[in-house]
Amino acid sequence: RSFCLNSRSPALVGRSASEKSEKWPVEDRRPRKMPRSIQYSEKYNDEIYEYRHVILPHDFARMTPKGRLLTEQEWRQIGVQQSRGWEHYAIHKPEPHILLFRRPLGTDPQTGKVPETFNTKSTGVNNGATGIPAH
Repeated sequence: RSFCLNSRSPALVGRSASEKSEKWPVEDRRPRKMPRSIQYSEKYNDEIYEYRHVILPHDFARMTPKGRLLTEQEWRQIGVQQSRGWEHYAIHKPEPHILLFRRPLGTDPQTGKVPETFNTKSTGVNNGATGIPAH
C-alpha cells in the first residue's frame, strides 16, 4: 500500500517539483542505521540532576562491557568526550548502545566538583564529591 504526502509535508519542504510529485511513503519502516560517530544529546535536567545521553556507533558499542555501568575511565577509553562530573548511571536494556549520564546540578565542569549544597541523603548518592550512587 502506498501513500503520497502533500507538498507542504515537512519531508518534502525544500525538494524540487519533480521530487514532490513522486510518491513518498508516510512511514519508513527500514531499521535505523547506527551512527558512524559518537553522538551527544543536548543537556536536560530535573530539580536535582542534569542529564545527557550518548549514542555509540555499532563498532564502539561492541567494545563496551555488557550488563554493567561504565566507569569514567572506561567510557573515556572508548572515545566519549565530555566535561568532568558525569556518571554513567543507567542502562536502557532495549538500546544498550545509548549511554545515560547524569551529574548534580551546579557541578563544576572543569573540576567535576559537586556543589556543597548538594544533599546526598535525599538523592541516594553516597559521596557528594564523586556523585557515585549508593549500592
